[in-house]
Amino acid sequence: MSNSASNKHELANWFWLWLIPLPLIAQLIVRAISKDFAVEYFSGEGGIIENFTVIVLIPAILISIYIVTNRSKLPDDKLAIWYGVLGLACLYFAGEEASWGQHWFGWQTPAMMGELNDQGETNLHNMSSWLDQKPRLIVEISALIGGVIWPLWRRWKGIVYQPGTWQYYFWPTWVCLPVCLIVGLIKIPDRIIGAANIPYPFNLNVSETQELFVALAFLVYLMSVAVRLRSGHAQINT
Repeated sequence: MSNSASNKHELANWFWLWLIPLPLIAQLIVRAISKDFAVEYFSGEGGIIENFTVIVLIPAILISIYIVTNRSKLPDDKLAIWYGVLGLACLYFAGEEASWGQHWFGWQTPAMMGELNDQGETNLHNMSSWLDQKPRLIVEISALIGGVIWPLWRRWKGIVYQPGTWQYYFWPTWVCLPVCLIVGLIKIPDRIIGAANIPYPFNLNVSETQELFVALAFLVYLMSVAVRLRSGHAQINT
């Protein structure tokens, strides 16, 4: 249960605790059963993982729009800006994952962009580590601090944010812990021992899998906020 809300005003346990880890578990099971099937249908730009990432981001974008349009219920106007920025981040993330439609419609990459892009695609994140690896590292650290360490600390110290405060909406609650734990830790084995030393079927394409769970982290966080916003607790502008 969340530190800041009762089950009535938070996501159901079956969703954040049991459903969210399933893409990782399912991927391991499929790889164990049929390596050829996993390679053909799960990996790569047109694979299930990559496309599912984009699909997950669509409701995240819509939920951010819902939160912003109901900003009068938020205790601080700056929160509406925060959720609007998250919505734009999800839109950018989805666009980049699909190379802004190139993976689906198959157009040719413009010559100038193709020269700068490591994979010859219509996106920005393959042009520089500042648009890919470094933002990814920031997301990992943020997930561990905001989604894992802080909820655990709050629970240990008994810190409860009351409805009507900006903290009640801003800080991730207990429901974000499983997905953020996966985001923050999934690449650790790869970095410590190297992908070549991880036995099959555990040697996942961790970059694609991590991206999916980053999308799920956005979704869980925004859904959690929307549930509490819909409960109508906070009506005070501070």
